[in-house]
Amino acid sequence: MCGICAVIMENSNKDFPIGCLLFKMMESQQIRAQDSTGVAIFNNGSNKEFYKIDYFKKNNGKYNPVTEKVPQERLDKVLYELSQDSNVVISSFAKEMNLVKDTGLVRDLDAKYKIRSIEGTHGIGHLRIATSSRVTPDNAHPFSTIVMPDIAVVHNGEITNYSKLRSLLELQGYRLFTRCDSEVIAVFIADQLLRHGDLEKANNEFIKKADGPFTYIVATPDSLALVRDRFGARKGIFGYNPGNRNYPSFWAMATDLSALDSVGATLYVETPQPGKPKIFYKKMKITTISN
Repeated sequence: MCGICAVIMENSNKDFPIGCLLFKMMESQQIRAQDSTGVAIFNNGSNKEFYKIDYFKKNNGKYNPVTEKVPQERLDKVLYELSQDSNVVISSFAKEMNLVKDTGLVRDLDAKYKIRSIEGTHGIGHLRIATSSRVTPDNAHPFSTIVMPDIAVVHNGEITNYSKLRSLLELQGYRLFTRCDSEVIAVFIADQLLRHGDLEKANNEFIKKADGPFTYIVATPDSLALVRDRFGARKGIFGYNPGNRNYPSFWAMATDLSALDSVGATLYVETPQPGKPKIFYKKMKITTISN
């Protein structure tokens, strides 16, 4: 089964190389999956004048990563042109988010993208074992969407009514770039945020509409949400590190307790209730955890 993890700093004003924390958490869960891996990390200091579009350009069976920085006035044109190209798979649409993913192990991802040095306020990570789609860079997690910038999802489990949800989203005019069921979560949540602007409501709607065993973490520019299906069929756990000379204080989420142990997030360890999203916001204090 896949492994997922996430970190969010309690003091969001202090950027920290949380890529090193995600790396440790992912490495501790590497036994779960070895097909592909990826991270999405949010940084307040990103260039706000440009949108960043990451995509894979398929050429003779190879997936070449490409990044374009696009000003607001050209954004719609560039997104449309890329979405019409059958050889392009858009993997990330962002202002504050740095998303990288590839086939192989987490140490391979670090060797290629130096993920341990990436600074940010919060981020998510994923280790994939392929069950229903091919082992290619575009099918690796996290999944983003062109519906709105800075949304990313990592997922463990299966959305058994994936085809139905995908068809409903496509009827609304949304473009999906892969056949992976996890991409549906990102597009669905983005659609709900556009409708209601409420992350808790968006996740509750997905829990209500989706079938199958799943746990996922969705990241937005100011929050992380750890979500389990209404029957609690897949694991998910969170804990707190109060900070020391090596780390600022932070909350961590993962599939396995070993991942929390690896970064010292061993206080207030808890499993979210099935079907009830646990949302963590930047600047969230320890006193708010029971809310």
